[in-house]
Amino acid sequence: GRNTAAVRLLCMEGGQWLWPPVEVGHAHLIPGLVAPNVTTRVVTVSLRPLVVEVENFLTEGENHHIINKAKPHMAKSGVALKDADRGKAAKEFRTSSQYFLPTTHDPVLERIDKRVSWLTRVPISHAEYIQVLQYNHLEHYSAHHDYFDPAAYATNAEMLRSVEHGAKNRLATVFFYLNSVVDEGVDPATGGGHTNFPRAATPEMPNGGPQPRDYFDCSKGLSVYPKEGKVIIFYSMLANGQMDDLSLHGGCDVLMPDKTKYSANFWLWNKPYYFNDRARERTTKQMMDEWI
Repeated sequence: GRNTAAVRLLCMEGGQWLWPPVEVGHAHLIPGLVAPNVTTRVVTVSLRPLVVEVENFLTEGENHHIINKAKPHMAKSGVALKDADRGKAAKEFRTSSQYFLPTTHDPVLERIDKRVSWLTRVPISHAEYIQVLQYNHLEHYSAHHDYFDPAAYATNAEMLRSVEHGAKNRLATVFFYLNSVVDEGVDPATGGGHTNFPRAATPEMPNGGPQPRDYFDCSKGLSVYPKEGKVIIFYSMLANGQMDDLSLHGGCDVLMPDKTKYSANFWLWNKPYYFNDRARERTTKQMMDEWI
């Protein structure tokens, strides 16, 4: 008989390449990304904002390597304050600790650089260094955007220069979960430490939720829980270059008194960033030769 299986055709024109979401639950399969003979699943968990999840993206050794390199340098996290928040302390928004970990001159981190680039199809020349994060009991980061809205930094000349008055910005975040907050088989909600997208579209709010009144409330929208080795990619910008308001997200309280959450931001811009070296230039050239 005739094969009547459904086929989806994706057409893209211009703009920035994003993972085609298709529908919630859809899985893209990538062979050989993490290791030979291993197929990586990129699963759509949200359409608005676009969020995809990749389990086992990092190996146990890579997770520990990142934590151990960053741990001696941890210091309380800062915040790029908007005009409306001038004069406030960073701890009013964020109580975690952090360290920007250079990925240069380290074979393990250079390998992760390359893997992130191949996963996202964004040249590693567009990436910041890894911002490694440590959240202890009841530490958090209130809901925020990873992009920099020029209108919110109108009096900050340095910020406006860095984002070229809106032409340059953070496109996507590859967020690493470097450890699990609860043991295998335990309900992850009991441990907290999740990433919450309060404005994410849900069956009840198909066009996305409203602006939250409480930026520390992690009960709305979509929550993604820590699992060692997992990453999520979420996009701060749409393919047409507009900032996505629905990408608002926060780091929720770690609820287990004896647990610490380790995670990391790997920020990718829509234009080349200035954290570059020979290894990153080499990886960028390899990617360009393969994909263009």
